[in-house]
Amino acid sequence: MNDFMSNNTTKLNISGQRGIVREFVLIIIGILLLFSSAGTLAWVRGWIYICVMLLYQIFYVSILIIINPQLLNERGKFNWKETKRYDKYFAIFYSLFGFSMLIVAGLDVVRFQWSSIPFITIYPSIILFILFSFIALWAYISNAHFILTSRNDKLYTQQVCTIGPYRYIRHPGYSSAIIVSLCYPFMLGSLFSLIPVLFNIVLLIIRT
Repeated sequence: MNDFMSNNTTKLNISGQRGIVREFVLIIIGILLLFSSAGTLAWVRGWIYICVMLLYQIFYVSILIIINPQLLNERGKFNWKETKRYDKYFAIFYSLFGFSMLIVAGLDVVRFQWSSIPFITIYPSIILFILFSFIALWAYISNAHFILTSRNDKLYTQQVCTIGPYRYIRHPGYSSAIIVSLCYPFMLGSLFSLIPVLFNIVLLIIRT
């Protein structure tokens, strides 16, 4: 089978719980970076962005706990020792550019007001975020091997997934990540935050 849904006995274990906590901690770090760089909490678009991120994260975790807890367990392990060297560099730079996007957005939109994007752009960006986030979630549910990094200990157990969105798109997770990441600057209203986002898109394209 290409997915974990056939294993009804699998439950969320300590690794999965740690992974969930880690992801919410990263969101909290993102909140601190975003509003620290802005220099104020009085930023409507910033709070809208945070609410969208939190609501999706809660929904995503809840669905996977019910349908595919084993994937949360695997992603929660984050075996750095077995992670391939090129993926270690990817993880480091992808995280740095992701956090940089939040810092640049706060500096750009609120503190220095270098650029301005009309507020109305937040609506289509949220719609696109929701649409492609659900495609990514569909990929998580369908693919048993959608772990965070490419690991040597999983090299010989991975199989090509041919169900779910993989029937229509070769890399639904990466494709969704690219579109979703492009939504962030328009949610926040920052043109300059597109720069670190574009760097991350290049990393995603290289990784595929």
